[in-house]
Amino acid sequence: MRSLTSCQCSVCHECFTQHFTVAVRDKHIRDMVCPVCSGPDINDPEHLDSYFSTLDIQLRDCLDREVYELFHKKLTEHALMKDPMFLWCCHCTFGFIYDGDQLKVTCPTCLKSFCNQCKKPWEPQHQDVTCEQFQQWKRESDPDYQRQGLAGFLRDNGITCPHCRFQYALTKGGCMHFSCSQCRYQFCSGCNNPFHTTACKTAQCKITGLHAHHPRDCLFYLRDWEPAQLQALLQVLDRGDACGVMLQKEEGGQQIDSPCGVQTLVGQAGLCDKHYREYLVSLINGHSLDPAVLYNEQEVAVACQRYQVEVLQGEGEDDRAFQARQRKLMEVPLGEKVPRIS
Repeated sequence: MRSLTSCQCSVCHECFTQHFTVAVRDKHIRDMVCPVCSGPDINDPEHLDSYFSTLDIQLRDCLDREVYELFHKKLTEHALMKDPMFLWCCHCTFGFIYDGDQLKVTCPTCLKSFCNQCKKPWEPQHQDVTCEQFQQWKRESDPDYQRQGLAGFLRDNGITCPHCRFQYALTKGGCMHFSCSQCRYQFCSGCNNPFHTTACKTAQCKITGLHAHHPRDCLFYLRDWEPAQLQALLQVLDRGDACGVMLQKEEGGQQIDSPCGVQTLVGQAGLCDKHYREYLVSLINGHSLDPAVLYNEQEVAVACQRYQVEVLQGEGEDDRAFQARQRKLMEVPLGEKVPRIS
């Protein structure tokens, strides 16, 4: 019997060898986990590094030489991704080390260029201007960008993996649990907080299954608000066709990029209800607006429970004073990982 140092599971030698042979040949390096309990937690980098160092010793004696060399190749690529100079090409998804100081980077594989800061395909108008100035130019002067309107905004501000910085322009439906195809990091696409597959290290958290800890202004919660309520929150700042936002849909066993196609509503900028809510939440997140200012009594109580803020009504305390103490949950800061305007 064989066992990993990360858990107490036991597997026969033949099954152990077959499991890791298939994992090395056909899967990502972060899929090389225990075949019984699927440990360790891939969202714990420190734990993962120590795990691979011991796994290397165990695989050396049981894998064929060719498979073992492939394991080392994938392990090397995994280590390179931690280098701050490592870049993913936005055109062909090839990764490489770039030690220059120029904004324009050319991929050595596909020979196409992109910006090493904003990761957008390179255009001549980006030369000698910052990424913010370039995006401002696109909004004001690029007819193709203007034609796309808010659909283009949502596409260009898609999903960026907080672990390896790989960018995704498309979303797959409404699930907020996103798993990066490059590094296998699991996170919420609304707030970038990690999804935990087992018990997490958050203080007082007793959840052992798949979960994440979302801030109050995460799309995970605000997507259930009506657009009118989201607009009301934006006012704190004093500020009929088919939806054209591109989605990745499965058709005939293949992933096809096609417009959303859901009917739009009047006054929602040519977007369907779901994508219009996402757009409004992106504005709310950008300006760090706290949705707790619009919570009703029940929502305040739920938020207190969610963030482990224990508030009990005192004997003889009237409801108004009790609710005022409950609203102290607003002193709990919003999440730092939600995309915000700097």
